[in-house]
Amino acid sequence: MKRLVSAFVLFASLGCKAESNHARDMTYGFGNIEPSANLTWTPCFDDFTCSRLQVPLDYSNRTLGTTSIAFIKLAGKNATVGSPSIVIIPGGPGSSGVDLLLSSQAIVEQLFGEQYNIVSFDPRGVNNSGLVLDCFSGNTEARSTFTRLHSTGITNVSSTSLEEQFYSSSIYGEWCNNAVETVSPYSYYVTTPASVHDLVTFIEAEAELAGQSPSDAKLWCYGISYGTAVGATFASMFPDRVGRMVLDGILNTEQYYANDWRDNVDQMDAAMEKFSSLCNSAGPEACSFWGPTPANITARLDSIIHQLQNHPIPISGAENRDLPALVTYSDLKALFITTVYTPILFFPVMADILHQVELGNASALAGTFDNLGIVSSDAGLVIRCADSYRRNKLTTIEEFKSYAEYTVSKSKYIGDIYPIFLESNPLAVSSAFSKLYCG
Repeated sequence: MKRLVSAFVLFASLGCKAESNHARDMTYGFGNIEPSANLTWTPCFDDFTCSRLQVPLDYSNRTLGTTSIAFIKLAGKNATVGSPSIVIIPGGPGSSGVDLLLSSQAIVEQLFGEQYNIVSFDPRGVNNSGLVLDCFSGNTEARSTFTRLHSTGITNVSSTSLEEQFYSSSIYGEWCNNAVETVSPYSYYVTTPASVHDLVTFIEAEAELAGQSPSDAKLWCYGISYGTAVGATFASMFPDRVGRMVLDGILNTEQYYANDWRDNVDQMDAAMEKFSSLCNSAGPEACSFWGPTPANITARLDSIIHQLQNHPIPISGAENRDLPALVTYSDLKALFITTVYTPILFFPVMADILHQVELGNASALAGTFDNLGIVSSDAGLVIRCADSYRRNKLTTIEEFKSYAEYTVSKSKYIGDIYPIFLESNPLAVSSAFSKLYCG
């Protein structure tokens, strides 16, 4: 059980690519790997092999041309030619499976054993694969200006914040529209069903490489978060091509395709309550925010919430000549949402920060909301937008307001930051793309 929990934590927190000494026969990127319709593996990143698989832009109209999908493989030490590959489907949408496997090599080998090859990939539109869209076409000033206009804090932090978040999203939509029309006309083909077809192309190419019948090839996979929606879509579209499928951290696929994320907030307060009980059980040596009962911890936590809700904390920085800051209610809520997504890693961190705030030092909270990185990458938003085309349930201010009110009613700790958080985290989903080119 412990290794499964460790795996989930690592899969949910993408790390940096591993550093290594460059060997002469190694490649450390996908730029010099030629795309091929045949699965051709090139040694890469020391312990891996990489391939850029050529796939159709549009499986229903193959005359439009092709794009390439980046795959990476960790060969099982005891795998044979006929051993199935387990494909790890990354979260997001918008997360890199290549980075995921590179950063999680040790736990992957421990989790799946050495009798299988482990494969992951960057879905179309993501990182090393084709059809990547930059909505601002390299204009970093325009992107940062939009972020400033859109990042007004939690959704109900002021009487106008909800409206500002909703209507400013049209700015982002117009930039994405323009980029599609003038720079990246094929960005419409970054849908989840298209990625499912890409997985079929992969398993067939792998079967052919092994001398097996492509038509009999089946997918063995482990999908996490959004990857469960990919898995569910695959099973729906190609039920006879499923070999073994593990879906972990289930996403409501029906809600995903409607851009309706109500289920996501249902148990977030329970996760916050778990913090109080675990902190109490851990004792004062292990949990710096310890209290004699879980109720005591919760009460002190609520006291900090009410304090920041009414009075932001100024940090002048004058004594150490640091930059001044203002710690806000939104910063505290950003700490909560970050913590509940990776609780095993961040419960101790949150305990330390809350302890310091209780002692009068809120400096560790400064900039927490800004560090959510609102709309820092376009891949996830574009994929979600294309997937919810003509089904989007957040296309009007009334719908968005109703959704925000629902999240607040379901979670007193997370509900008011969840709508804006959805735009910043690759494991989550956006609400503001209702104004994008797909709407």
